[in-house]
Amino acid sequence: MARILQFLQFVTVATVASCLSVDKRAAGGYVQNPSGTASFTHYSGCNQPACGIAANGFTAAVSQLSFGSAPGLGAGDACGRCFAVTANQDPYSPSFPGPFKTIVVKVTDLCPVAGNQEWCGQSTGNPTNQHGASVHFDICEDTGGANAFFPSGHGALTGTYTEVSCSQWSGSDGSPLWNGACISGENAGNWPSTGCGNKGTAP
Repeated sequence: MARILQFLQFVTVATVASCLSVDKRAAGGYVQNPSGTASFTHYSGCNQPACGIAANGFTAAVSQLSFGSAPGLGAGDACGRCFAVTANQDPYSPSFPGPFKTIVVKVTDLCPVAGNQEWCGQSTGNPTNQHGASVHFDICEDTGGANAFFPSGHGALTGTYTEVSCSQWSGSDGSPLWNGACISGENAGNWPSTGCGNKGTAP
């Protein structure tokens, strides 16, 4: 009887812990799927990322609905996660045949809704952007990702993304820039597992 009670207590604790983990990741209504449609642009000035840790290697900011935090609230659950991103079209030149490429990026930064409605305007009420993409990746120029990914003269693309193990990413992490910096997603399982956890409320 004692063994049965111990087993039931273990199951109860494990279940509660699991629920707490899922709640932490899913908190705030953010939409975080391990694969889907994507759009891509590029930016510079990536040395103060919202996750609080810059990196040497291909990095990207992601749209707020998937990032898992709002501006000023710190790292979201996307921080540190790695994604294989693949382009298949230029939305402004649909007849452009490519070539298109796939690279692996690590998420270190946030693309907020404010000021970026066209690309990062996904919300709980409208989960795709103006180009039909569920997630936007703004790829950092400073660490070489943009040059490796975008064909010359084509700075905006659409395609797909798939979360992958960060063992497939080539690069190294920098030092934390402030207290609360987090890129724990690099060691977490693919979504829906929890890395840094979400903060605030989804747009």
